[in-house]
Amino acid sequence: MINVGEINRLKVVRKSDLGYMITDGSTDILLHFREANRELEDEEEVDVFVYYDKKGRITASMNEPFVTLSKPGFVKVVETIGDTGVFVNINSGKDILISKDYLPYNESKWPEINDELLVSIKLKKDTIVAKPLNRFEILELTDKDARYAKDEQVNATVCRISEAGISFVTKEKAHIFVPQAQLRKEYRLGQPETIKITAIKDNEYYGTLNEQKEKLIDSDAQIIIDYLNKHSGKIKITAKSSSEEILKEFKMSRKAFKRALGNLYKERIVEIDEEYTYLIKK
Repeated sequence: MINVGEINRLKVVRKSDLGYMITDGSTDILLHFREANRELEDEEEVDVFVYYDKKGRITASMNEPFVTLSKPGFVKVVETIGDTGVFVNINSGKDILISKDYLPYNESKWPEINDELLVSIKLKKDTIVAKPLNRFEILELTDKDARYAKDEQVNATVCRISEAGISFVTKEKAHIFVPQAQLRKEYRLGQPETIKITAIKDNEYYGTLNEQKEKLIDSDAQIIIDYLNKHSGKIKITAKSSSEEILKEFKMSRKAFKRALGNLYKERIVEIDEEYTYLIKK
């Protein structure tokens, strides 16, 4: 029996004008010349990845796929199509679709070409489709020998975006969660970043994207200045504003906001009263 979406060992029946006809003994399929990595002989057994071509026909490739039905893997985005989704390269003769149903509602948060995603694939009628792995699926795959230490800097890519924060995944398939309060900008799915590990719990990691505190004060202050400039130099937000409002507008914690605002006040860059913060015009 031929298993679509998996690696199969099949026998070469004959050579045709387009490629090699290969079989499991009951079903013959085409291995196109461009999907064969060498000359094949009749009766030779070969390991091939079996998939559906663009016309929904079963075909094969001798290239080792990055992902199979039973083995998730990292793939690169090769095309984005609004209202449809993104296509990824799994190292077969056909790129695979990740439907918009598995992507953020806001297209600006979709992955860009060459971004990497950790995905699984599944059969859907006469095609193969992919979807990004969720947190629980990633935790099941985490390499138990991959151990990161507190304060270690690790490279990872965005695998999920939520109101609570952003999930990242490393090449060792370790899951790292960064809370919303630790973010300083908008991120897209598949975006690479360097993360500092802040805590470890039950084989799951928590991290921050913040710089060192002394550098962060400057960048936070600049965020406030930029925001004031966009709002004619006057905003109805002060150190007394709620954590929720500050997080929504500045993507920083109330503590970080107060620290940065205090520095701006000391430098006579802003003025503050009971209701408003003002940018002092030079």
